[in-house]
Amino acid sequence: MELIKAYSIPIKAPKDLMEEFFKLRKTVLDEVFKHIKYSKSGKAHLKFNKNDRKELRDKLLRNWRFAKHYVDSAINSVIGLVKGWIQLYNRGKAKSKPEITKKTVYVKTTLFTVRNGKIKITIEPKKRYLEVDLAKFNYLPKDYDSIGGLILQKDKLIITFKKRVELVEPKDYASFDVNLTNVTGLINYRIVRFDLRELYHIHRVYEEKRKRIQKLAKTKPKTAKKLMQKYSKRERNRVRDIMHKITTTIARELVSIKHGAILEDLKNIKDGILNGSKNLNRKLSKWNCRMFQSMLEYKLMWFGLPVKYVNPANSSKTCPVCSGRLSAYRDRLMKCDRCGLVQDRDVIAVLNLRMWGLGGYPEGGRALQG
Repeated sequence: MELIKAYSIPIKAPKDLMEEFFKLRKTVLDEVFKHIKYSKSGKAHLKFNKNDRKELRDKLLRNWRFAKHYVDSAINSVIGLVKGWIQLYNRGKAKSKPEITKKTVYVKTTLFTVRNGKIKITIEPKKRYLEVDLAKFNYLPKDYDSIGGLILQKDKLIITFKKRVELVEPKDYASFDVNLTNVTGLINYRIVRFDLRELYHIHRVYEEKRKRIQKLAKTKPKTAKKLMQKYSKRERNRVRDIMHKITTTIARELVSIKHGAILEDLKNIKDGILNGSKNLNRKLSKWNCRMFQSMLEYKLMWFGLPVKYVNPANSSKTCPVCSGRLSAYRDRLMKCDRCGLVQDRDVIAVLNLRMWGLGGYPEGGRALQG
């Protein structure tokens, strides 16, 4: 299978290309939107064939001084945007026309070359190039097979590295349970915990900032919008930084002992538990379970280690010793009504996840002793 990792490096993008590409995408959006037709039932459909595309491309190239493939990138990205909007519109989830708001440039593989660890991006054919020496950034992967498309932004370049991997049979599996304030893991029959309280605090701090900005929006909407974008980006960056550090630490240990991972199948989990209670909903919106799982998964699979997902239903309410029902005992402790086991609910969860993922019990119950 082919895996993809994306990394960003700081650069200074060509300002003229960024501005012109931004205007180009807006023009393409206006032109493509003219080809949307509506059925009698009110459903939207895009009628944009090869001839329409060629006609639009030829028109856009008349005064375009940059490489022609940038025009193709603009058309492709806008068509994808419009098709996504149509799906939302037909489900009643979109009303206003989509907008081009970000100044980004997608650089196709036909627009750059990679030689001796250096990327050379064509800006204007045979006249201007942007060169990037990957050796200057020691955090970039060295064990990749190829580089995919690039995304050029004002102050950074996002690079996608591709690698063909074959999953191996691991020596064992570790299991993980993600909560609001911690990640509990069972690694090599040892219970480990990773503190997420700082992460939860970050979400709380920025939640208060957003409340103040929303009040400002009534009198200064433009200022409020800029502040909201600024602080939302800052929050995302801080959260991702913490998650990257935690998942990197875990992945390094699992790679060193050749263990795969068993995780909870949490797809659409928030949709099932967001119940209208504002306080609970706010808490769950700060739960970065899927981010943790996706980061850990691609870091492990990059080294050929598999990841399993299991149904987490009742994972903290089922006794891992006798399969009896557990009841709340004290604080976060649970007690088995059948055999009397008393254990932390997070420990119970990772024990069950491992057993359900492997179809067996931990050898000798060693993890229960830790």
